[in-house]
Amino acid sequence: MKELRNILKVASIYMATIIGAGFASGQEIVQFFSTYYKGGFYGIILAGVLFSTIGYLVLDRVYRERIRNYDEFIFPMAGWFIGWVLEVAVTLFVFSLFCVMIAGMGNIVIAKSNIGYFYGLLLMAIFCGIIILSDMKGIVALSTVVTPVLIAGMLIVGFYIIICKDASVFYITAGFNRLTENWFFSALIYVGYNSMMAVLIMCNMLPYLKSRKVGIAGGILGGVFLCLVAFILNAAIFFFYPGTLINELPVLSIVERYNNTLGSFYTLVLWLAMFVSAVTSGYCF
Repeated sequence: MKELRNILKVASIYMATIIGAGFASGQEIVQFFSTYYKGGFYGIILAGVLFSTIGYLVLDRVYRERIRNYDEFIFPMAGWFIGWVLEVAVTLFVFSLFCVMIAGMGNIVIAKSNIGYFYGLLLMAIFCGIIILSDMKGIVALSTVVTPVLIAGMLIVGFYIIICKDASVFYITAGFNRLTENWFFSALIYVGYNSMMAVLIMCNMLPYLKSRKVGIAGGILGGVFLCLVAFILNAAIFFFYPGTLINELPVLSIVERYNNTLGSFYTLVLWLAMFVSAVTSGYCF
C-alpha cells in the first residue's frame, strides 16, 4: 500500500508539470489534436505512449545513477556546449511560462474580485513564491493535492459535455470528415515542448523514488492518465469542432452553454492548473 502511494505521488508530480492552463482549457488539445479530426485521437494515444516512455526512461535513470539535479542529467549525456545551450533555452522557456501563468491567474482573480490589476498580479506572485521557496517539498505537497483535483475536474466536465451535448452539434462536424497524417508530427511537437519542464522536475525527484519500481511505474502511470484525460477532453471538443476554434478556452466555453455552476467550477480548475504550472516553472528557473 505504501509503495502504491509513492507511485501515485510520483505520477502526480509528473502530471502536474504537463497539465497547465493550455491543457486544462482545451486550447492545446484543439491546436495539436482536434484540428486533425479522427487523427487527433491517434495523436493523443501516441503522445500518451511517448509521455509514459519519457517518464519511465528519465525516472529510471535518475534512480539508477542517483541524479539530483538537471546538470547531472544533461551534461554527461549532451556534453558541455550542447548542455549549456539546452539549459539556457529551457530556462528562458520556463521563465516565459511563469510570467504567462502569473498573468493568467491574476486575470481570473481580478475578474472575480474588485482588486486592481497590479495588486492581483502581485498577490499571485507572492502566493506562488511562498510555495517555490519551500523547495521541492512544496512542489510535491502541492502536486499530490492538486493533481487529483485537476484530473477529476477535467474528467467530470469532459464526460458531462459528452453526455449532455446538444444534437445540433452534429451538424457542425457533419461536413468535416477529413483525416490527415499531420497528427503524427503534431503529437511529437506537443510531447517535445511539454517534456522540457517535466524533465527538469523529474531530475529533482530522487528523494521520492523509494525504489526503481516506483520510478518506472510512476512515469508510466503519469503518461497513461495524461492520455486518458486528453482523450476525454478531445472527445468533448470533437462534437463542437470546428466551432471551438474561435474560443480561447474551448472546454470552458462549451460547458458554460449547459451549466453556469459547472462553468464556475471549471474556472477554479483552470486557476489551479495555472497555479501548479506557475509554481513548477518558477521553481525550475
